[in-house]
Amino acid sequence: YKNAGISRDQVDTGAVIITGETSRRENAKAVLSALSEHAGDFVVATAGPDLESVLAARGAGAVTWSAQAGKRVLHMDIGGGTSNLCLIEKGNILRTGCLNVGGRLLKRNKAGVVTYVSPVLEGFTSIKVGDSPTKEELLQLSVLLCDALCACAGKKEKTGLLDSFSTKEAGAVWKPPENEVLVSLSGGVAECIEREVEENAYGDLGPLLGKAIGGSSLCRGPYRISGKAIRSTVIGAGCHATMLSGSTVFT
Repeated sequence: YKNAGISRDQVDTGAVIITGETSRRENAKAVLSALSEHAGDFVVATAGPDLESVLAARGAGAVTWSAQAGKRVLHMDIGGGTSNLCLIEKGNILRTGCLNVGGRLLKRNKAGVVTYVSPVLEGFTSIKVGDSPTKEELLQLSVLLCDALCACAGKKEKTGLLDSFSTKEAGAVWKPPENEVLVSLSGGVAECIEREVEENAYGDLGPLLGKAIGGSSLCRGPYRISGKAIRSTVIGAGCHATMLSGSTVFT
């Protein structure tokens, strides 16, 4: 509030939603509790993959694009630890899903030494904490993660990857669309698809994963990247969460 130059009593309502990888942290509940007490009459909650997928798709303009094009659109919001999926037909959301695919599944320090490897990658890479992997090794891992996204769009026959990377929270394994879809992209990784970013600029796989996606089948047909890619979920929550009750958000 101080940084914004306003006082708490000037704010009538709002929402604080913890999403994606952050919601899995051991202190997530404590943070929610602290924010709830500090924010006043705010909705403070953890967004599951279904809600987050819908908010990201709406905030990125994918729902509008689908309605205007009159076609099916698969929206992918590729963040730090997860990729939220939303299949839309002529502006109507058909289903949502979520994969453990994101830029921060592996982290490095400025010297290029690995400081974190997500348990999700167990069995898919030999890279471990303390290693200094080559660019080729990191790119190989990024391509593997990209293959899982391509499989989501039905552009690669690798259903085993969908089984391996599906999140527990999503419940059911994502089923690729039966027919060709337009691809819509948002999230922090999407910011790295069409522009040159130094490979260790953020201390994670984000830039290399973005590069892999840009060279994949996801970007060979019609596709779009949200103009506010990294803010899509926030925009969706701010502009499209229209009715609140005690325990639910309808969009």
